Amino acid sequence: MKEHLLTIRNIVTLWLLCLGTSSLWAQTLEVKGRVTDDSNQPLMGVSVVVKGTTQGVSTDMKGNYILTNVPRGATLEISYIGMITQNIAVNGRSLINVQMKDENQQLDEVVVVGYGTQKKSSMTAAVSSVSAKEVQKQVTANVASALQGRTPGVEILQRGGIAGAEVNIVVRGAGSFGATAPLYVIDGAIADGLEALNPSDIESIEILKDGSAAAIYGSRAANGVVLVTTKNGKSGKTIVEVDASYSYQTPSKMLDMMNAEQWRTFANQVADNSPAYDRAPQNVNPTDPNRSTDWQDLYYRNAPMSSFNASVSGGGENSTFNTSLGYVRQEGIIIKSEYDKYNARINSTFKKGRFSLTEKLSIANTKKVAPPSVRTLEMPTIPVTDENGRYISTAASKGYSITNSNISNPLAAIYKQDAFTRNTSATGSLSGAFKLMKGLQYKLNVAGTYVNTNTYKHTPAYNTFFNPDGTPDAKLNQTGRTSLSEGRAEHFNYTIDNLLTFNRTFQKKHHFDVLLGTSWMRDFYRKNSISSGVNDLGAPTVKTYNGEGVVGSNQLNSALLSFFGRLNYDYNNKYLLSLSLRRDESSKFAKGHRVGYFPSASVGWNIHSEPWFDTELLSKLKVRASYGELGANFIDPYTFLNLAYGPVPAIFGSSRQYGYVTRFAQQDLTWETSITSNAAIEVGVLNNMLTFTAEYFIKRNNNLLAPLESLPSSGQTITINKGAVPNYNTASVENKGLEFSLEFRKKWDDFTLNFQTNLTYMKNKVLALGEGVQPIRGELMSAKFNDRPTITKEGLPIGTFWGYKVVGINDQGDFLYQAKDGTAKLAKQLKEDDKQVIGNPTPDFTFGYNLNLNYKNWDFTAFFQGVAGNEIFNAEKYDLYFNYNSNAPVDALNSWTPTNRNTKLPIAKTDNYNGGNALPSTFYIEDGSYLRLKNVQIGYTFPESLLKKIGGLRSLRIYGSAQNLFTLTNYSLYDPEVSSNALFNKGIDGLEANAPAINARVYNMGLKLTF
Repeated sequence: MKEHLLTIRNIVTLWLLCLGTSSLWAQTLEVKGRVTDDSNQPLMGVSVVVKGTTQGVSTDMKGNYILTNVPRGATLEISYIGMITQNIAVNGRSLINVQMKDENQQLDEVVVVGYGTQKKSSMTAAVSSVSAKEVQKQVTANVASALQGRTPGVEILQRGGIAGAEVNIVVRGAGSFGATAPLYVIDGAIADGLEALNPSDIESIEILKDGSAAAIYGSRAANGVVLVTTKNGKSGKTIVEVDASYSYQTPSKMLDMMNAEQWRTFANQVADNSPAYDRAPQNVNPTDPNRSTDWQDLYYRNAPMSSFNASVSGGGENSTFNTSLGYVRQEGIIIKSEYDKYNARINSTFKKGRFSLTEKLSIANTKKVAPPSVRTLEMPTIPVTDENGRYISTAASKGYSITNSNISNPLAAIYKQDAFTRNTSATGSLSGAFKLMKGLQYKLNVAGTYVNTNTYKHTPAYNTFFNPDGTPDAKLNQTGRTSLSEGRAEHFNYTIDNLLTFNRTFQKKHHFDVLLGTSWMRDFYRKNSISSGVNDLGAPTVKTYNGEGVVGSNQLNSALLSFFGRLNYDYNNKYLLSLSLRRDESSKFAKGHRVGYFPSASVGWNIHSEPWFDTELLSKLKVRASYGELGANFIDPYTFLNLAYGPVPAIFGSSRQYGYVTRFAQQDLTWETSITSNAAIEVGVLNNMLTFTAEYFIKRNNNLLAPLESLPSSGQTITINKGAVPNYNTASVENKGLEFSLEFRKKWDDFTLNFQTNLTYMKNKVLALGEGVQPIRGELMSAKFNDRPTITKEGLPIGTFWGYKVVGINDQGDFLYQAKDGTAKLAKQLKEDDKQVIGNPTPDFTFGYNLNLNYKNWDFTAFFQGVAGNEIFNAEKYDLYFNYNSNAPVDALNSWTPTNRNTKLPIAKTDNYNGGNALPSTFYIEDGSYLRLKNVQIGYTFPESLLKKIGGLRSLRIYGSAQNLFTLTNYSLYDPEVSSNALFNKGIDGLEANAPAINARVYNMGLKLTF
């Protein structure tokens, strides 16, 4: 009986186990489906994951996916770059098809902010997102230039012509005298810029513009923040992408310069007006009247540019990877201008249980070659080489120059010189995160950037002046001495962040996102240089040093310790609040002044989420406001210490040892502060088919760390960059303005239209320089002017053009200027107080328009960009019209003569070179407004049905584009996009050592493959 009971018990137990197993089996199922875009085209590579787990797959080339053992009550998370992430409840379904929406259509787009991400609908700060897809459409060696005109409140300038030219970014106006560049953060690492980036690697770009958005970065974010996130891999099949393009660059504009015959006519006209100078024989009886040298044609050229990028990405259940290689080769449209860039990246993630690890590393190597100078204005009567191919230069006795000056051959200097700059950089981050409990996570992030810069320049001595018989001129047979210089600079910074985040929603209405953190940053910079100038240096290496020389070195180290916190709260996605505070302690200041506190607060109201807000017209209505304080420490790390030069021992030859104090300690210096206020309204119409945002901002920078000093009442002015001028916390600058952005999206069957536009209106003004401080004047205009054309003083914008107003031409052909009393006077009668504001280099308006059209497999893009309301000081006009040792524009033939009085050009005479007609005046001021077709592209994506016949090929797109196709402007020189690295010389064209800016017109063909 007992055995029977055991048997029955076993049978019952087995039956219960089977029943339980059957029940468990019934709780999971296989889910499959198809993922398409909003035009019902299949999407490959979409991530489909069971939310809260590591179980997931990627869609195939047909957009299909299959997931097994999916719990019946699970939620699927479907995500794709550039699309809205969707969370779909399974609810026991085995077939789930998904149509993805472009992220621009949504309210809950996730954007990257400081130390995290945030839903766009809950944001209360001024953050602009730039589409990585749009950036990748533009052919450029530097990602930063592709941002131009794509977001309001951001001004971007690039000097054209030179391959790999630098790009300057200014967010909401220049507010500091020390530096204007924003903080660049790439995958959590502080970077020197965006040059090393491969556009194909970018997943998102965000620009933090107001104090509330940037305050979490404290003292490093006074000029705004540019956040770049690169792509991670996705679980599923391995994907290989290849993007290759070839471009053809041409000069976008050439000046109408005189030929040899016109120049001789003009030269004789100048001689007629200049009795002190004899006519040059070559301008009266030329040896070869048919010779006419076009120096523009010799300097500017058509040039190729090519790029190649390849990436491999994929992953499994617990890990993902994304690797890429890239190469860019650009020959500039200016001769002897070249740029090469190699870059590599590897990003990987690992997740196991509560722990996750993310690694991102990029390496880049660039080489830049630029000509020492570009002189396109040489006289057309001078030949380039003789019959033996030797570069010809002319001595005064050869009879070419009106002013009896020696004229060297600029091409000889270019082709004889060997010079380059090479940069090797590495940027990386390693972060580990551990989930302590639901919603609570600890994260450790270590990030750093290393940049090694090597410069080399070797110019041998060479014969430049030749006699007609081909022998070197005995007196002028050598240009200078052989020169050699080499330099090396290393810049390394690292940051260690400890972050504790709490992200929870309570009672389905109260959402908290809390961040607490510490940050430790070190910055190291070291530079060494060696140079020589000797009559005969053998091989072009420093080892053959046999003459005089100079050795220099510099080292700058600094540290920053920070504590910070941020609270984001929203109630039912209606009422929004954000608070943050950061404490920074900088080693750049003396004890007692090292600590700065930088708070911010912002609020928002999603009016459309109110139950009483019921309208079909408005799908979105939101108002927000913010206030934030930021700091800056743009000074030398050792300003609070006494600095001495020496003792200097004998290095080459023999000399005494000596030393002296170069700068006395400034121990009262403290933080620059940037206070920003921002108010905005966001509107969406008809399910966000039309969206509009308007913002008003005020950014006030106080206690500027500026190179100022209290000067005696002698009227002496400050010359910047001319010695160790002490810094003081006395100046104040204000930028305020309005930003507008509008987007329209509409789809009709196979046709899609997307139009975006943005407009910024901004005013810059210096509020104070400090008691007893004289105005700041810009750089001396080299040999062109005996005065400075810009001024920075209270009540005016930074770098305002300052000079004399031309009101006419007198009966002798000289300019008449407006005096302070309103009368017209000659240059020799003017006084300093007769000067006035003659122009503003800062645009009143910056704008951009972007049009995207899609029809079936075809896509079309047109992007326009421009500025308005600014002036340019065309310093090149001095050489164009008054330097008679060089060529001149054809319209110089219309200069004043007794029989040609109806002209704006003064009499052509040699006195102009250093005379009154060369004073900074409205003669040099031109309108800098322009509208440019920055990029136009048409592409075709091959249909899936055709690709099926090609084994392994998932997608194929070919495209053609053109950049800088046309520019509408009244500016007379090459290009109105004038850039300068000196803040107080902004908008001056012709000041730089190289040629005036000239942007290239670029024609491009490319293809993108996915395997």
